[in-house]
Amino acid sequence: PIAASLCLERDASAAMTAAVGRRGGSACNFKVCLHDFECQGLTADARSEVYLHVDFAGVRAFRTDAAKPAEEPRWSFRAGFEYIAGSTEKLSGQELVVRCLSLADNKLVGEAAVDLETVAYGPACFRLTLHDREHGPPTGFVKFGCVMRMRSPDLTVICTDLRTTTQEGAALPGRLHISGSLEDAGGKASVLSLPHSTDGFWRGPCSLAFDTTLADLLRAPPCECLRFVILDQEGMSAGEASVEFRSAFSIMPGTEVQFRTPVMYDFSVDQRYGAEIKQIGELEGVLRYQNLPVCAQMVGGLCVDSHIEEGYMLIEALPCPRGVSQPPPIWKDDSEQQHFGFVLCVSPQLLEELEASGIDVKQLDTALDQLELPSHWEMRQERGRGLLARRYFSDPRARRTTWVDPRFMPEHWEQRVDSEMGRVYFQYHANKTTTYVDPRGCPSGWEMRVSKNGGAYYVHAPSMQTTFSDPRGMPSHIEGALDSQARMFFKDNNTKATSWKDPREGQQESLLAMWRQMESLRWWSDQVLQNTDLSMSRVHDDRGEIRRQMDLSG
Repeated sequence: PIAASLCLERDASAAMTAAVGRRGGSACNFKVCLHDFECQGLTADARSEVYLHVDFAGVRAFRTDAAKPAEEPRWSFRAGFEYIAGSTEKLSGQELVVRCLSLADNKLVGEAAVDLETVAYGPACFRLTLHDREHGPPTGFVKFGCVMRMRSPDLTVICTDLRTTTQEGAALPGRLHISGSLEDAGGKASVLSLPHSTDGFWRGPCSLAFDTTLADLLRAPPCECLRFVILDQEGMSAGEASVEFRSAFSIMPGTEVQFRTPVMYDFSVDQRYGAEIKQIGELEGVLRYQNLPVCAQMVGGLCVDSHIEEGYMLIEALPCPRGVSQPPPIWKDDSEQQHFGFVLCVSPQLLEELEASGIDVKQLDTALDQLELPSHWEMRQERGRGLLARRYFSDPRARRTTWVDPRFMPEHWEQRVDSEMGRVYFQYHANKTTTYVDPRGCPSGWEMRVSKNGGAYYVHAPSMQTTFSDPRGMPSHIEGALDSQARMFFKDNNTKATSWKDPREGQQESLLAMWRQMESLRWWSDQVLQNTDLSMSRVHDDRGEIRRQMDLSG
């Protein structure tokens, strides 16, 4: 949803910066990274060897190497530095200027500029029109990335009223260690050690300071967090909990944000338990933030000259950039979205439901480590979360990360990440189209395809018919099918009855979401175990072939 009442226009930025606690005359420190420059649509007479001269507010200047003659010359140029502004109000008077010049005679092919206020508040991707002189005719475009993040060397998180309880509501006594996944200004991880409490309560206040930006504090994946470790009287871990900053945050300094999170314990030493990690209680408390940066770039989007296309605000109540016709929506990461793609973020509340449905989470997790990722993809793990660390995936081609696992794509399909928007999409190589709809998880006998105009449709092999109705997201005992006239009907596998009535009609979204998630998890579990068996059989076949070759050579 668009939070129109919380997104402020630029002419209200002075009031906003005062509200969030920036001292009017204090300097603002920014981390800047320029990268991936490309010229597009250069006029024919400009397609000689060219180079770029990049000027950042007159304080830093860079020259790229010459690019060979091409219609769209590219530079893998990358530069990172710090920039200090007198205040955020002065950013509108400073510019990032990019000039394209001919190597032969240093003649200007074209130049483009964008003010630093737009850079600091808007998207990190730019497509600017090149002009050979002021107000001259366009000579092409320059496309590049500029990350500009306002840095706080002492962003402080204050904890109060911390309480640990068992699942029955009794006190969970112990000492409490608190640490953050971020580092302080000295590059070290801060750790607080609170004394033993027999009633599991620590009033506080206690605080941790970090050297970070809003984008780093609230990013996903990975999610930055506070980690809490409960220690018994012998100094052994009695449980762990974590609180993601993104889920317990307010941009307004001093605002109390309440949180409640599960306390988990590793039972792996006791084989009587089905799962290694289980919930044993809860941790609740209050967080407050101080010394927050007052601005952050948008998530995704593209700045085209003075206009901003698409993109999301990082968090509500941040000032909106210029160049937007209406306040952008608030960003949600993959784990907050509803989709069929499997996200490796299983909440503790789901563990019992998954086990009851026959999905062995421990076996699934172990099997995943044996399976390779598609080419170009990398799997990583969150740091600083101990037992609760989650996997996420990186696509170096787009320099983006996601929670969505790229494995088990159907034939002709590939998972990608949009380098500008950071959004996962799916490429259908059969007709070179793309869609945001995940093709995985179709019931047996079904497959998803995409038409040339980008619309998803579904093929039912038994009837050799197609439909635009998605057959996924049914209750576990219901399956959809098509008759000879491509009409969808529904089979109840318990009663063997059929019906024209779609069981999803009229249901609450929470129930539909549960059906989709459980079906997706069952499909995913089957895929993991099937592919694990195939991988193991290949290993055994390879070993057998090696032994046969050794016998023949002997």
